[in-house]
Amino acid sequence: MWVKKSRDAVKIPVFASLNAVNRGTWAEYAGQLADQGVNGLELNFFATPRDFDVRGTTIEEEQLEAVREVKHRLSIPIAVKLSVFYSNPLHMIRALDKEGVNGFVLFNRFFQPDINPDTESMTQPFNFSAPADSRLPLRFAGLLHGQIKADVCASTGIMSGKDVAKMILAGASAVQVVTALYHNGVKSIRTMLDELSLWMDGKSYTAINAFRGKLSAMNAKDPWAYTRAQYAKMLLNPKEFTEPVKA
Repeated sequence: MWVKKSRDAVKIPVFASLNAVNRGTWAEYAGQLADQGVNGLELNFFATPRDFDVRGTTIEEEQLEAVREVKHRLSIPIAVKLSVFYSNPLHMIRALDKEGVNGFVLFNRFFQPDINPDTESMTQPFNFSAPADSRLPLRFAGLLHGQIKADVCASTGIMSGKDVAKMILAGASAVQVVTALYHNGVKSIRTMLDELSLWMDGKSYTAINAFRGKLSAMNAKDPWAYTRAQYAKMLLNPKEFTEPVKA
């Protein structure tokens, strides 16, 4: 009902987000959402660790099969929103890309439980993101640019127009914003777009594609920028990696 109301209320394309529990229901529910007239569908994949005997490869194959079934049934664009909890996210993304996924949203932010030690009880805090959280999707947007057919939508920690610019420079085609909307309301979208336009004007860019992927792994001057995992070199040579601190 709400999907159809949303579709009828706006002029922009509407993507429905689907998170099924059982393997057999992905295609079923996807079909029901498509029947409501959505322009595309986002499949949210995540397997909560609770069974010690299930191999990671089993989970991945089930997700791949779900995509195959949905793609076979529907003709609308299909995006997949992934967690980072794969042994090799790049391998999984490439496998999904070969199945014809049209876009990837990186990454999903999941509920994490907490404990109040004073009351000795479980709590359910909001899982808001922070600007520093954007570095993980930025890394993978940069690694994936030019390596897959699907588009990449960066998600998590995007709070300003310059954050959007960073993601596009890395190679993302779009971004998702949630925390900024919770904190600042829908008006923050216009603010971010205005900031992005101002940044583009300052750089003399007239189109997004003029700078998309400019600083991706395949175009970056530092070939190790996206694959470096340890801090040793950075700690020994901080001036080489960090910007000067302004008083």
